[in-house]
Amino acid sequence: MSRHLRQILLAGWGEVGQGQIARATAPVLGDGPPLAREVAAMYARGAGFAALSEGPLDVASLAPSAVVTTVAAAEVLAGARLALGVMRDVVGFGEAPR
Repeated sequence: MSRHLRQILLAGWGEVGQGQIARATAPVLGDGPPLAREVAAMYARGAGFAALSEGPLDVASLAPSAVVTTVAAAEVLAGARLALGVMRDVVGFGEAPR
């Protein structure tokens, strides 16, 4: 777990939260923009999820055009927000945007 020390040190996360992630599956694969899915999978693997599975990805809601202006930037932001939302859900930080 020392690999995930930065996450363990987060208030409300701790070793318990990291353990939950280590036993969970992150729904970050499936249809959708390849770059967004690649970013989401990279974040999920880096967070320590046990496995990855298929799940929804709505680029428009995760990366609104008012925030980003290029397709690539939207996909990177959407992928990152998807993975971070799954992490929040697993650890119990409440509903995150999807």
